[in-house]
Amino acid sequence: MSEYQFKQVDFENPSFLFVLEDMLKNLIGGMLFYNSYYKTFGLKGNEKVLDFGCGGGTGAKYLMKFLNKSGHLTCVDVAHYWITKAEKRLKKYPNVECKAGEIGELNIHDSSFDVISIIHVIHDIEPAKRQDKINILARKLKKDGTLFIREPVKKSHGMPVEEIQTLLSNAGLKEAEHTENKSEYRGKFIR
Repeated sequence: MSEYQFKQVDFENPSFLFVLEDMLKNLIGGMLFYNSYYKTFGLKGNEKVLDFGCGGGTGAKYLMKFLNKSGHLTCVDVAHYWITKAEKRLKKYPNVECKAGEIGELNIHDSSFDVISIIHVIHDIEPAKRQDKINILARKLKKDGTLFIREPVKKSHGMPVEEIQTLLSNAGLKEAEHTENKSEYRGKFIR
């Protein structure tokens, strides 16, 4: 793990490039980056879904295409900056709720969600705090609920596959399937 470098990011004051990336994903990248991935979730439409580390809500906007009026999406991010953007992007959906703050400090009951989606978030959490966050997320899943995770695995920006799998396994989640390449890990875990 020592060759992987953790870089602290200030999500309340994102860099120009980070904001530009978000705008581009929102305009053109969503269909390429999110839509085909969310299809793999196999949602019926009525699920309660948590988008952990939702950022500006671009992914959530595409995820909403897979939920019907009886489904519900909760978007969580630590940064008020990004939650404000997400609220604006998702304001037309009455079955979306956006919350800013630490997952363990928000008023979210255990066993609340059928599905949790995590896209490129865990590597941005301090290594010493990762297991605690994953443990909290695992408790938020209903029994037999599913957690989908995508994480970068490049040494320059990411974390080792083995660490991702260990964190989730230690939280009591069982890997159902995964794919990986030299830049990204995608996993499906069941509670």
